[in-house]
Formats: sequence, structure tokens, C-alpha cells
Amino acid sequence: MDSLKKEHSYTYWVKNDPNHPKIDCQPKKVENPSQVQQVQTIGSQWNVSGTWEEMKVPMSEIKKSLENIIGMKIGQTKISAIESVDGEAHLYLSRGKKRMGYHLKITYTLEDDGQIKYTDFTDDGDRDYILEDVTDETVKHQIEDLHMRTKEFVEIFKN
Repeated sequence: MDSLKKEHSYTYWVKNDPNHPKIDCQPKKVENPSQVQQVQTIGSQWNVSGTWEEMKVPMSEIKKSLENIIGMKIGQTKISAIESVDGEAHLYLSRGKKRMGYHLKITYTLEDDGQIKYTDFTDDGDRDYILEDVTDETVKHQIEDLHMRTKEFVEIFKN
């Protein structure tokens, strides 16, 4: 009985079966590194299966991206500057897909000295804003364009 126990291992069935093909499990030295397949990952090298990963996006990068909106015509005026960008933004990798999560407060300055202040600009669609000292009434009617452009330049980090 002792001899049977010693012979058994987790591959005992492979060693003792004459019909089973022999498997060569020994490591082999790679002579040509170009023959090695590189696994393509969406996120980090360690996250090959793309399960979950979270990266913080700096506000300075968000502000730099939003500077592309400067000069955009809204109503009879244009956006002249981005006064402030506060809040937080994260890039998530979940189940192989990139997603953005953000909760921002953004202040745009207009050429006519008015301001558009987003008090709540989030990834789930909240677009709470205040128009301060805006004399042009057509700005209200074209604010949806600004929502879309802002979302586009915030979520540019997904690509």
C-alpha cells in the first residue's frame, strides 16, 4: 500500500497510461525573441484579462483638453477662457472596456464678460449650470452644444 501512495502524484494517470501521449512540460529557451507572442492589453501589463483598473486623471490634463473649446461660438458671443476646473475624474477599465467617471465644476468666461458656471457636470448626465452676467439671450438656446463639446473633451481620455 505504501508503494502505491508514493507513486501517486497529480499526474499519476498520465505516467501510467500507455495510450496517453507524452507531454513535454520542460521549459525551452527562446532563441529568437521575435517569435514570442506579445499579449495585447487595453490597460496595464499586469491586467492582461482586462478585469478592473482605475486611474486618476489630473485636473490639469482635463483643463488642457477643455482649452480646445476656447473660441467656440455660443449665441452671439464666444468662449474666451476657462477660468477654473475642479473636481475629480477617473478612467476605469472594466471587463475590457474603458469608461470615464467624473464629477466636475467648470467655469467658462465669455467675451462679453459673462460666465457659464457648471456647478455639477457629471458622467451620468447632470449638467447643472448658472449663467452669470450673460446679456445674450441666445446663449441659453445653444447651451446644449456646449454640453456636448465639454463632454467630448472630458471623455477624450477614453481613447
